[in-house]
Amino acid sequence: MVMSAERPAAPKPKIAILEPRSAWRAKLQETLAGLYSHLVISATYDEFLVALQEMPFDLAIVDLWIDDAAGDADHSAQDSLEALLYLTEHALQTRLVVIGEADGREPLLETPGISDQIAFLPREQFSPEALQAIVTRHEDHLSSPISLGHTGVLISLELQPPRVGTRIGMPRVLIVEDQPFWLNLFARMLEEANYFWRAATTYAQALGRLRLESFHVVLLNPSVSAASTGEAQNWQLLDYLTRHCPRTKLIAISGKLSASEVAKLFIGYPIRGYVDKNSFDKNSLLSLIERQINKSALRVQTLGDFRLWRDGRQITHLGAPEAELLLKLLITRRNTAVPASDLLQCLAPQGSLARDFARLTETINAVRFALEPELPRPADSRLILREGASYRFVTSHQVEIDVDLLEQRLNEARLSESKGEIADAIRLYEQAIALYQGDYLPADRHIAWTANERAAVQALYANALNRIADLYAHEGDLDKAIQAANTALSVDAYAEITYRRLMRYHACKGDRKAAAAVYRTLVKLFSELFAEPISPLTQRLYEDIAADRPISCVEVRPGTGEFQALSSD
Repeated sequence: MVMSAERPAAPKPKIAILEPRSAWRAKLQETLAGLYSHLVISATYDEFLVALQEMPFDLAIVDLWIDDAAGDADHSAQDSLEALLYLTEHALQTRLVVIGEADGREPLLETPGISDQIAFLPREQFSPEALQAIVTRHEDHLSSPISLGHTGVLISLELQPPRVGTRIGMPRVLIVEDQPFWLNLFARMLEEANYFWRAATTYAQALGRLRLESFHVVLLNPSVSAASTGEAQNWQLLDYLTRHCPRTKLIAISGKLSASEVAKLFIGYPIRGYVDKNSFDKNSLLSLIERQINKSALRVQTLGDFRLWRDGRQITHLGAPEAELLLKLLITRRNTAVPASDLLQCLAPQGSLARDFARLTETINAVRFALEPELPRPADSRLILREGASYRFVTSHQVEIDVDLLEQRLNEARLSESKGEIADAIRLYEQAIALYQGDYLPADRHIAWTANERAAVQALYANALNRIADLYAHEGDLDKAIQAANTALSVDAYAEITYRRLMRYHACKGDRKAAAAVYRTLVKLFSELFAEPISPLTQRLYEDIAADRPISCVEVRPGTGEFQALSSD
């Protein structure tokens, strides 16, 4: 009798889990005991992405948890969606499992950018055996993928909505409209404006979308049906929005409401605008949407102190003890993705990596709300964007940072100088100099990542002082020239070219003794500190002054460039 060989057991998978709730993390860990070779359970998006970047996983389980009780707090399913998007794009060999409420399946199916190879386990049907069957591939009807081609969309759209994770920082708008003509018209309008948008044709679809993603504005036909039966449900969606999405702005759109019904809308609900379809104007609607988006002007002082103003009012509290240091790092590296690992260095250790990442998420969200209090949720910030496992502080015309403004004024002054517009150049250099209220983040000198920016700003300041000194001298105002050059030396005491400036200014003022004193100070500095002689250019200038020969009163002629020093005339 021939015995058949046993099939070797399949290798146990490496599993990554994103689960925000501690009770469910414990439940999943217990359920999967003995079924994995390596298990990482993350409570936050940042922690989850760091784990995914450290090693490949065979299976990822994402809980599509939606906490209605949290209102507009950052506990929606947006993080889960973005995690699924990352897995779709960067972990092609990883099997995906989603745990969620049964009514969350359709909204997930209809979300562009999410993988169509997902096993969906309804929470109502959850059992250890069901999840174990998916992990071990023993249950076909659970482990077979859900398909984006099997959606329940009642009205097909002419355009594909934007993918999850795209159009970051743009207005997010949900269209709730059951008339095909108007639904597609609004979709085209928002697409042309490059907005992030979604569409729903029923109350159930709109509710599912609102629980899954956040929006700045909802364009709502109050008469839209509550279910596929088409029966009106007395504007139930308005009630839901009022209770659960208080920061989301509502714009009602209809061509059928009577005057009394319109009045009821504004009396009973926080409607920000009403558009009558009978007199519809695309530009007027876009303008109305734009006015609902929080675009507060932010001013940042980093020189001499660290202060923030929103719309002219100082922000005195950022919501968390370490929030200020974290924001300083983001501003220092503005417009650059800062890894979460770097940001964690700004926070006090919490005893475990999971708690560290939870604290990071909490702190960043506190900063976002402090800077933009009208956000639907913190992740909708236009200032602090999440990019994978990194964060970026984004500047725009709504954000004024003193360092950037100083550099801008300096560039404008150089341009005016190059055109021979001396009066304008002096005015702009003076504005740049006035912005320098002190060193960059002076309270944080001990922190290494502030050093490069501090040195760069000091160099800009010294350059502005040297240029305006020469322009003052060019205009014959030698006292101001001497004052500016002395201030430049207080910033950079080792710039030989600044000593030459002072020698020229004093000599042109008729004070050769003062010019000689500057020269002796320079010689002593170089001999004692650098053990090297001064340059031949400086030596020749001193000899010309000592011999009372004619010299140029300007070290660098206007518009010729900082490093094209003049020899004696």
